[in-house]
Amino acid sequence: MASGVAATAVRGPERRDWIALGVICVASIVISLDQTALNVALPTLVRELHPSSAELQWIADGYTLTNAVLLLLGGVLGDRFGRRRIFLFGLTIFGAGSLGGALVHTTGALIAVRVVMGLGAALIMPGTMAIIASTFAPERRAHAIAIWAGVNGIGTAAGPVIGGVLLQHFWWGSIFLINVPLVLGAVVVGVRAMTESKADVKPRLDPLAVVLSAGGMALLTYGAIDAPTHGWLSGTVLGTIAGGVVVLVAFGKWDTRDDRPLLDLSLFRNRTFSGALGAISAMFFALFGVQYLMSQYLQFVQGDGPLGVGVRFLPIALTTIAGSFLSTVLVKRFGLWPMLLAGMAILATAQAIVYTSVTATSSYLPLGIAFSLVGLGLGLAIAPASTAIVSSLPMAKVGAGSGVRSAVQLLGGSFGVAVIGSIAATRYRSRVQDAFSGPLAQLPAPARAPVHDQIGAASAVADRLPAGLAGVTRRVAGDAYVNGIHWAAATGTIVLLVAMATAARFSTRTAALETTALEDSGGEPISRPTPS
Repeated sequence: MASGVAATAVRGPERRDWIALGVICVASIVISLDQTALNVALPTLVRELHPSSAELQWIADGYTLTNAVLLLLGGVLGDRFGRRRIFLFGLTIFGAGSLGGALVHTTGALIAVRVVMGLGAALIMPGTMAIIASTFAPERRAHAIAIWAGVNGIGTAAGPVIGGVLLQHFWWGSIFLINVPLVLGAVVVGVRAMTESKADVKPRLDPLAVVLSAGGMALLTYGAIDAPTHGWLSGTVLGTIAGGVVVLVAFGKWDTRDDRPLLDLSLFRNRTFSGALGAISAMFFALFGVQYLMSQYLQFVQGDGPLGVGVRFLPIALTTIAGSFLSTVLVKRFGLWPMLLAGMAILATAQAIVYTSVTATSSYLPLGIAFSLVGLGLGLAIAPASTAIVSSLPMAKVGAGSGVRSAVQLLGGSFGVAVIGSIAATRYRSRVQDAFSGPLAQLPAPARAPVHDQIGAASAVADRLPAGLAGVTRRVAGDAYVNGIHWAAATGTIVLLVAMATAARFSTRTAALETTALEDSGGEPISRPTPS
C-alpha cells in the first residue's frame, strides 16, 4: 500500500520538527485562550455594547457553532490540499478575525468576527494532530503529542487570568488583540519550519456530502447550545437534535456510495479509534459541564472577581502539563489503555470531591484539590487517547480522523454544558421556588423572577435589597446553586464511570496498544515527509 504522504525518504529527527511543534502549540494556546478569556469579558461586553440576551449568547456561541460545523471539512481539506497549507490559512483567518474583534464597536459586528474566528479554528485544529503525525517518527510521536496535549491546558486555564488582567488595565478589545502578534509570529515561523504533507488518495469534495455533514453538525450543536435556554423537552430543541441525527444518517448513507468518501465510516469499526473517541467525548462532557458551573460558583457564591476566578483555575493548567509529560513515561511501561483508564478514574475522583466536599461556605482547598486532579487526569488520558487515534489510522485518513476527534471533543463539551447545566439549573430553581414560601417569603414580587432564574441575576438583585434580606437571598441562592453543582458532579461521575467500563471492554478485546500501533484492519506505518 502506498504511503499516504508525499515523501520519498524518512528523515531523522531535526530541530525544525520541534520548531514546527512549537508553532502548533502556539496555535492551540491562542484558540483555547481566546474562548476562556472571552467568558471573563462577557459582563464587560454587556455594559459596553448592551447586547440582548440572545445576542450575548451568539457572541459566545457563533464561534462554537461555526467551529463544530466545519471541523470535519477542515480535516478533509488538509488531506486533499496540504495540511500545512490549510493550517496556516486557518491561522491567518483566525488572526484577521482577532484583529477585527479588537476594532469593532457593535454587537452585530462582534458576532460576525466570532464566526470568522470559528472558521479559522476549524481549519487549524484538525491539522495539529495530522502535522504532528506526519512530522515525527513513531518513537517520538507520543512525546510530541504529550507536549501538545499539555500545552492545550495552558490556554484553557490561563485564559481567565490573562483576560482578567487585560480587562483591569485595557479595553475589552485587548482580549482579541493579544492574539494578533502570536498568530503573526506562528505564521512566519510555520512557513519555514513546517513540511507539507497530503494524502495520496485524496478524498472527493462532494458538494452534497459537505452540505449534509455541515448541516447535521450545525443542527446537533445548535440543539445543545439552545437546550439550557428553552429546555430539553421544547419542540425547538428536540426537533433540532432529531433533525441533526437524521441529516447525519443521510450523510453516512450518501457518503458510503463514493469510492473516495468525505469520511470513511469504516474507521469506526476500528475499536482503537472508536474507543478513544468515546473516552474523549465522555471526559469533555463531564469536564466542561462542571467547569462551566464552577466559574459562576467562584464569582457569585464565593465572591471572587474575574482575576481571582482565573487564578483559582490555574492548578488545572499546571497539573495538565505535569500529567502529559508523566504519561509518556508511564505509557511505555503500562500501555495506552491502562493510562487512559487511569486518567478517567482520576477525573471521576475529582468530580466526586466536588460532590462530597464543596459547599457554599467551604474553603478553596477541596476545590483546589479537585482542580489539580482534573488537570492530572486530563494530562494522563488525553495524550494516550490522541496517540491511539493517530496511530490507528493510515496516513491518508489522519486529517479527516483528526477532524472527527476535534468535533467529538467539541460536541462532548457542548452537550456537557447543556445537559449538566440543565440539571443544575433545574435543581437550583426547585430549591429557590421552595424558599419563596420560607426564608424568601418577604422577597418583593418583582425580584422573585430574576432570583428564580439564575445565580447571577440573584446576586444582582441582592445588591439592591436591604442588608438583612440581601444576606438571606445570597445564602438561599448560594445553597441552591451548590445543590445544583452536587447533582451535576454526580452526573459527571456516573458518565465517566460508564465510559471507563466501556473503555475497559475495548481494552480487553483488542491487542495492547502501543504508541506505534497500526490500524486494526491492516494499516501501515506513518512515513515521514520530505522538506518542502
